[in-house]
Amino acid sequence: MKKQTRPSEPDVLKRKGSEWNAAWASLRARNPKATFGWYQFNGRSARDWILPPLREMNQSHCSFCDAYPLEATTNEPIEHFKPKSDPRFYDQAYTWGNLYYSCDFCQRTKRERWDDRLIAPDEIEYSFHDYFMFDFTTGMISPNPRASKGNQERAQITIQLYGLDLEPRRRMRLTEARKWVRSVEREIQSWSYRDFINPTGLT
Repeated sequence: MKKQTRPSEPDVLKRKGSEWNAAWASLRARNPKATFGWYQFNGRSARDWILPPLREMNQSHCSFCDAYPLEATTNEPIEHFKPKSDPRFYDQAYTWGNLYYSCDFCQRTKRERWDDRLIAPDEIEYSFHDYFMFDFTTGMISPNPRASKGNQERAQITIQLYGLDLEPRRRMRLTEARKWVRSVEREIQSWSYRDFINPTGLT
């Protein structure tokens, strides 16, 4: 999970976010089984307004596993970090800091689960090595044993909820690394799992 810097909040959320949060909270209060759908603004879904800056935040890679490119391979889900179906977070369904660009795999794995220890990739103090480590022979990701106990717990929860160490994820990282070794293309932004295939950043 690469460190990310969140772009400025889209104007549509500055103008409509609070209103939409209140509308969603009201709808769920009346009907706890109500299905979420993106509200519309000027003839476009809020999702369409929000996607471009979310793509920008992690260069079109999944915010959690770093898969790429999502436009061609997934439905480009927008992940509600704090679940929109949880009554504690109804008022954050359209809050900019709660939205992330995600792949289908990560979103389907996490679903609507939540843990207060979950790591957000745009936390100000976040650094991969403060929480995680890779095994470059197996593709495994695990909590960094040199990290503090609290950081190890947060890493384990994040790995578990997003399925970052499931066997298919390990295989995909190893496959991408092998392709990287054989390729003459060294534009790292065009590859999945950037910190795994090129941890030093050198080409």
